Amino acid sequence: MTLLAAKRAGLKRTTIAPGSSTRVFLTSGTSWSIPGDWNSANNTIECIGGGGSGSTGGGQSAGGGGGAYAAITNLTLTPGGSATYAIGVGGVKVGAGAGVAGGDTWFNGASLGASSVGAKGGSAGSGNTGGAGGLASASIGTTKYNGGSGGAWNGVNTESSGGGGGAAGPLGAGGAGGNATPPSGASGGGGGGGNGGGSAGATATTTNTPGGAGGNNQAGTGGGTGAINAGNVIATAGTYGGGGGGGSSSTVATTHGKDGGNGIEWTTHGSGGGGGGGFGQNGSANAGTGGLYGGGGGSRGGTGTGGNGSQGIIVITYPTADVLS
Repeated sequence: MTLLAAKRAGLKRTTIAPGSSTRVFLTSGTSWSIPGDWNSANNTIECIGGGGSGSTGGGQSAGGGGGAYAAITNLTLTPGGSATYAIGVGGVKVGAGAGVAGGDTWFNGASLGASSVGAKGGSAGSGNTGGAGGLASASIGTTKYNGGSGGAWNGVNTESSGGGGGAAGPLGAGGAGGNATPPSGASGGGGGGGNGGGSAGATATTTNTPGGAGGNNQAGTGGGTGAINAGNVIATAGTYGGGGGGGSSSTVATTHGKDGGNGIEWTTHGSGGGGGGGFGQNGSANAGTGGLYGGGGGSRGGTGTGGNGSQGIIVITYPTADVLS
């Protein structure tokens, strides 16, 4: 209805506060209905790829990589039409061996390569080698950041495990998961990397030491603490805001590597921190899961379970139109 027709019909324009916008979070599904008030000259579409899972071995293991971030502005779409998209799944670790890569996230296309904007998923941890974070160079968009790489095992004749990488986000690249590099004997797991713009997880470096602390988020907070052998102090998870999870210690079987924190760059959603590495010696403790969205999972050096990566997300923002009432 035109403004003239609206006036004749007795309707009036209700003005929304300047700067108001509509924000849509896509975390499932495959098709988005383009709204009638879509503004092709003023919009932003952002993607985070899925996080990879960590490996699990009889001894050494490595973390999964975090998902990449990609964004585009002012995408032309037809109001009333639809756009095909995909949400990258998080890698799920089942059984011993290598982890599983995170899926790619993209919008407006049948594949990542054919899309208008898309973010590469993080690679899986495999054996002693940490999974690469989702690469900006393999993503599509005008703004792109790498996901954090998973922590590797670089020790000598020992059991230990690397942390998962943090997801990239609108504030920057994801932090790398902490490595495990003890000279001999068992060690704690490396901490998970902080989310986009955050810091790397700490490395577990010495035989029978505490687990590595999780990396902080962009604001310098949120990283979980590593487990401590003395007093059987349990590791803590990354907090809301995207901090990485703390790594387990080498001697306390119940001190699992902890989960990465969920991100809040979009107030209720954001890029996730990486999961902490699991218990280094034989036991039943597990690695930490990557935080929402796109965090990489930690690894497990003994007989427990490797950490899963978390799924990706698409965030669509466009200005709120005036309302005729």
